[in-house]
Amino acid sequence: MPSHLPLAFGRVAESWIDFDPSGQRAAAGRAAVATANPLASWAAIRALNAGGTAVDAAIAAQAMLTLVEPNASGIGGGAMIMLHTRGSTWAYDGLSAAPAAAPERIAAEIGGMTVGVPGALAALDLAHRAHGALPWTALFADAIELAEEGFALSPYLHRTLADMKPMWCEPQAALLYAGLPAGTQIRNPGLAATLRAIALDGARSFYEGETAYRIATEVNRAGGILTAADLAGYQALRRAPVSFALGEMTVHGGPLPCYGAISAGQIVGIAAALGLTGLGVLPDLEAVHILATAGSLARADRAPYQDPAAGTVDVVHMLDPSYLAGRAKLFDPAHLPASHPAGPERGGSMTSHLSIADGRGQMLAMTTTINQNFGAQLSVGGFYLNNVMTNFAANPKPGTPNAMAPGLRARTTIGPSIVLDSSGNPVAALGAGGGYRIIGYVANALLRIAGGMKDPAAILRAPHAMNWDGTTEIEPPLAHLREALDARGHSVQVRRLDGATQLVLADGGVMRAFGDLRRDGAGMALV
Repeated sequence: MPSHLPLAFGRVAESWIDFDPSGQRAAAGRAAVATANPLASWAAIRALNAGGTAVDAAIAAQAMLTLVEPNASGIGGGAMIMLHTRGSTWAYDGLSAAPAAAPERIAAEIGGMTVGVPGALAALDLAHRAHGALPWTALFADAIELAEEGFALSPYLHRTLADMKPMWCEPQAALLYAGLPAGTQIRNPGLAATLRAIALDGARSFYEGETAYRIATEVNRAGGILTAADLAGYQALRRAPVSFALGEMTVHGGPLPCYGAISAGQIVGIAAALGLTGLGVLPDLEAVHILATAGSLARADRAPYQDPAAGTVDVVHMLDPSYLAGRAKLFDPAHLPASHPAGPERGGSMTSHLSIADGRGQMLAMTTTINQNFGAQLSVGGFYLNNVMTNFAANPKPGTPNAMAPGLRARTTIGPSIVLDSSGNPVAALGAGGGYRIIGYVANALLRIAGGMKDPAAILRAPHAMNWDGTTEIEPPLAHLREALDARGHSVQVRRLDGATQLVLADGGVMRAFGDLRRDGAGMALV
């Protein structure tokens, strides 16, 4: 194995990287990254050390995540990238889109009909053209090398496969991963070839070359409708972010069709209206009751969210403090209703997140996904294709928001976010995986930042408390609250919540990063 590669899972050879493999402390330095896997963090920090920007590092990390965390994200899926640079914050929308022949609805959960046009690579390419510093070709080298030479099967990927025995029959999983213990050396020469073509010929080769043909062929073999023309016609978009207050700070989050940041902003705003302006490590009974109420109210407001190309939603109004104060009046200090009504006057563990600060002005938060674990459960060229079509409205009627239609992007709970201080300087990049729980993870982290917590490790190790689907979910350190929550009408579940928040915090000129240990997260920094 080349000497510059990690010595083993969770360990790195380079002395210029600050990394605590025990997970006891955050990494600190002049630039920092946090991803859901040490090898992805390692690839990103190497890009930064070579003079790359946060965007360059994100490309290196995504290429590596395609290899080492194939269940959660990859070049076969979509992404939303938040980037702060030169005093401005923008969103790069690479969410997967419906094919031109999309029907009104589909019945399948996996398979060819569930595959949307992948957009992650197009968004990274668009951002790189404007904000990259390193050559595109160089950013895939580490992932290609590990795909050829081998990498250690991670504990989280092993556990995911153990919980998804049907995946053991999928050809790529059966060949590469299924039934093997964590730590087994894995090689993926198919992905190495795909990434080498993308590196040499550019992102458009993915959408118009041999890889595009292979994607369309596999999807159609599996009963789907995606075509080579759908791939060739895909365009990533630059959008304005959504924004809301976090005390004296401002949060810029991923815009529609992402609504994770919108809903997290509503939770923060409703909580503030009820006197909860921050969280510590262990929230008390009142704080959890408020969080559960706020989550229920935010969920009730989600119905109109959709691709802006299909219709407008007055997001500014829905994040307005006066509107959220009105919603907070539905709070009952003694009881949590089974559900809340939508507001008036309105216009699984899956997915991955990475946060990066390059120490030279760029801060990036990128949530990347193939939707559910292993997406459509179809592999091509060493990577998995998404099943994003399942995110459209299941039984649409005329005028139904989020109805499936050609070219549209389904709404999604992902919520990459950048936090700015009162002077407009970036102080945090964060986001999470985990389906609808992303909203709770992001809200919990934001409230802990607002509460004055400055250590990313302490923030991410703290137990989660949330309510989105009618169940108040708390982690084991908060189990002592269960009886009192039951008495207030909560349906409580105590469980480990594996969404994997990734956080970078700036403190003066020092960048601190921590990766969520509930999965295989790793924060690394340049010393």
